[in-house]
Amino acid sequence: MDQNDGNFDFTKQAADYLRKVSKDDGLCSNIRSSHAHMLVAAALGYNSRKAMLDDPKGPYTKNQWLSHTAKHVENIRATILRMKGACVRPEHAPEIARIIQDGLTPACCECGEHNIDNLPIGYVEQGDDADWVCASCSADDTQYGTCYCCGDHVIYTVEQLDAKGLCSEHHGEFDLDPEEEEDYESYIEYLEIH
Repeated sequence: MDQNDGNFDFTKQAADYLRKVSKDDGLCSNIRSSHAHMLVAAALGYNSRKAMLDDPKGPYTKNQWLSHTAKHVENIRATILRMKGACVRPEHAPEIARIIQDGLTPACCECGEHNIDNLPIGYVEQGDDADWVCASCSADDTQYGTCYCCGDHVIYTVEQLDAKGLCSEHHGEFDLDPEEEEDYESYIEYLEIH
């Protein structure tokens, strides 16, 4: 299922990611699915997945922007203490929070990496759907770039930037109108004489 599909559940993605990464990193050989979902809910500030899903105010499991709200380390620690047969320990809570944040972040559209530092492509408002790219892939200047006006925190495809490195919002930002151009030429002439 496509992560830009309105039915994509980022909390399920994060639970699956937690199970995989915790096993790959040697943190826990096998976190049960129910425990992984409890830990994701805890990271988002809830005591259970049911409480999270029943909350009419969110967290909106289909929201691409959940990763930065999943920072309730103490709630993760308390949830681990309540779990029966958990293979993770309370001291793992900060690492689990980081893994969950990575897992809640949309995958890079190029390499599939989940990382909280992934950025959406183009200027998008929080809550809008977008394709995302990781820092490594966005460093390929034949594919991606940044707008001089927007700054380094907004990644664009090279097709979205003009020859001056400006996005469509800032296209023509540094172009001079005829009067400004005449003033500029006059100023240069003045500097050459003096």
